[in-house]
Amino acid sequence: MKNLFIRTISGIILGLIAIFGVLYLPSPIFKGIIAFIVGLCVWEISNLLKKSYFLIKPVEVSLLGVISAFLLLFVDMYLSLFIWILYSFWYSHRVYNLNYLLALGFIFVYPLIFVSTIGFLHEINNKIILVLFATVWTGDTLAYFVGKSFGKTKLSPKLSPKKTWEGAIGSFLGSVVAGYLVSLYFNLHNAIFPVVLSAVFMQIGDLFESFIKRQVNVKDSSHIIPGHGGILDRIDGLIFASVVFYIFHRIFQL
Repeated sequence: MKNLFIRTISGIILGLIAIFGVLYLPSPIFKGIIAFIVGLCVWEISNLLKKSYFLIKPVEVSLLGVISAFLLLFVDMYLSLFIWILYSFWYSHRVYNLNYLLALGFIFVYPLIFVSTIGFLHEINNKIILVLFATVWTGDTLAYFVGKSFGKTKLSPKLSPKKTWEGAIGSFLGSVVAGYLVSLYFNLHNAIFPVVLSAVFMQIGDLFESFIKRQVNVKDSSHIIPGHGGILDRIDGLIFASVVFYIFHRIFQL
């Protein structure tokens, strides 16, 4: 009960801060904050991978993550990728192990490129972020409460023993309804399509991070957020949903 209280209070505070930032911060400042969040996510995933790839240096990699995120968000994606590839090769050849090249490449794609899409969406239209938040936050909330109250059938016992099909269905329905209502409020009628897709892929994003944590035998990506664990624990579904919204916008426009 105490953990639920801490989780709820910290979640409300973070949610209010996030909404305030989305609504009132200029896009360059918002993107700059996203770049620093990327650095923290890179630090978390580096610490997780370090349990299998012992020579990874999380602080060094996270600093490069911040630099690469700024280049990605403000300059050019290919410049960011080129610098990261050069670093990955330089470091991997020092330890003389191809696996480090692959691990560092994964870090670039997952916490760096994926999280950065939130900054790009804000630049396109900050109201899209609010639709995204409504979709993901409602889905996460209902997944927890519906799963806890009615959950019986395990969704993926190996990856996440507490997740159930009942919770997943509740999450999907809640995400679609909340995302649809908020998209109507902001006259983003095309957003219903990425909302529906995100209601599915946000749950895959949750399982994706769970897979990584199970492989290295840890419960949380870090302990930065009271009651929630790490940043990746809080935004694992949001990451995948943001990518869905960004892809949809690039192809069909929102």
